[in-house]
Amino acid sequence: MEIELKDYRIKENIVNLSISNENFIGITGQDRHKLIEILSLEIIFKGKIFVNNEEVTKNNLSQIKKFFSIIKENLEYLYFDKVYELMEYEIRRKNLKIKNPNKKILDSLKIVSLNSNILERTISTLSSSEKKLLQLAISLLANPEIIIINEPFKYLDIKNEKKLLMLLQKIKEQYKKMIIFVSKDSTMLYKYTNKLIIFKNDQIVIDGNTQDIFQRVDFLKKNKIQIPEIVQFTYLAKKRKNVKLEYHKDIRDIIKDIYKHV
Repeated sequence: MEIELKDYRIKENIVNLSISNENFIGITGQDRHKLIEILSLEIIFKGKIFVNNEEVTKNNLSQIKKFFSIIKENLEYLYFDKVYELMEYEIRRKNLKIKNPNKKILDSLKIVSLNSNILERTISTLSSSEKKLLQLAISLLANPEIIIINEPFKYLDIKNEKKLLMLLQKIKEQYKKMIIFVSKDSTMLYKYTNKLIIFKNDQIVIDGNTQDIFQRVDFLKKNKIQIPEIVQFTYLAKKRKNVKLEYHKDIRDIIKDIYKHV
């Protein structure tokens, strides 16, 4: 799966971008949600968009939009009491052509490791982790190729954060899905993504390898992008104390460097 923006005009800016499911992709920056609307074909400016090398046109727009599933920051269930009511509604709302809806619901729950008993539970009784897994199960009902998750680990403790990450890795690898994290949490993006896109003022400030981008601390400060705490620590140690440290994602690796060089 690949998405490409080619000579795509957003107001006065020309944007070129290519992303594929080879990476865990992170999107951040002040206008990150606008970029998501563009990538998921919710808003269209001038220029060319290709999805799997097929140019998006008026004739195929509705079909290609089905490739995308966007998971919002919070589970929305205002008019529903039970889990099964919400899942059945999502099938109707998206007009999904499913031969056996009940089986599809059970299969989606199984993929995210939720027991079928959850269908009879009241949504308001679910934990934050269960709600996040339910959102993922709902997104899988449409069998999307691209799953876009807003603030994926918000409200989760470290145990459930790692559990969700392992599940997303499995979905990405086993089912060949593109996974995109949208967040202002630079620490999370630094830890879990390997391609980063910073979108601000209707243009791509930078895109590339996540670790390489976050090591450009002065550039990020200039553009008012949040610096991951572990990067900030290393940056200050190198700059103020002239300590020879490498940038790492794990604090244990920094401690090893400190013992080695200090």
